[in-house]
Amino acid sequence: MPTASDLHKFLDAARRQGASDQTLVAILRGRGWPEEEAYRLLADYFESESGLAVPAYKPSSSAKDAFLYLLAFSTLATWTIGLGSAVFTLIERWFPDPVAPRSYYRNGYYEMAGALASVIIAFPVYLWVTRYIVREWETHPEKRESSVRKWLTYIALLIAAGVVVGDLITFLTFFLRGELTARFAAKVATVLAIAAGVFWYYFGSLRKAESVAAPAAPPRGTSA
Repeated sequence: MPTASDLHKFLDAARRQGASDQTLVAILRGRGWPEEEAYRLLADYFESESGLAVPAYKPSSSAKDAFLYLLAFSTLATWTIGLGSAVFTLIERWFPDPVAPRSYYRNGYYEMAGALASVIIAFPVYLWVTRYIVREWETHPEKRESSVRKWLTYIALLIAAGVVVGDLITFLTFFLRGELTARFAAKVATVLAIAAGVFWYYFGSLRKAESVAAPAAPPRGTSA
């Protein structure tokens, strides 16, 4: 492990050769340094050269961010469950169970009413909150790196992935038992589509945020 003195000498010599900060970060990353550690090393170097400490960033809207993300994910859970329940009710009507009593299908109207009410109320709220969050990102790009956002998003991804895996296991279990029916397969497909859609959307948002936050590496053989 190089000492702080060795690193300081290297950075000092590289700066005298005209290397830019991005070039130094690219060089350090090429030698196995994590990006965050490379930028921290540059910050320590500038502090030692200027004699001034780098002001620490303290986000002032963490409570607001937590509220927005919790509201978004809670309404997401509400309308996706409502959507799944509504589709399940339709599947029960399209593929009726011949041994089920008629009263069972009469209760389906009550279930459909509750499911539609959940979608009609929760889905617009979810869209509004999500659009507000996106506008906040455009105004304050640093909020893409919010720890609250990352934690809650990864929790949502974990739940969605667990639902997908459990759904596939259930499908395979009934298939191997020879108990697979069209009604059951349609329900499995519904759960898989909703959970996979949620996973795809939020995983893509994390990847996009990382690509926006990552600085572009300078071309090889050039110096600034």
